Amino acid sequence: MSAIEIVGGVVLLAVSVVIIVLTLMQHTHGQGLSGAINGGAYGANNARLTPADQMLAKVTRVAGVVFFVVAILACVFASRLA
Repeated sequence: MSAIEIVGGVVLLAVSVVIIVLTLMQHTHGQGLSGAINGGAYGANNARLTPADQMLAKVTRVAGVVFFVVAILACVFASRLA
């Protein structure tokens, strides 16, 4: 295992935990966890969300993008090293 693989694995693990925590912290207006995941009726209209909820949603989106970018880079580096 190279240092890049170890760092990539640690980053993927950390970002996945952050995504889980941020998803659970979001207020779903009584819809349960499915409302946080699917967005529900309130997810489409950010005007009804509090500023804290809007910030959590934005940070969750950024964490999701970081997760996918690191996952793709890990696959690319793994295929070049093999």
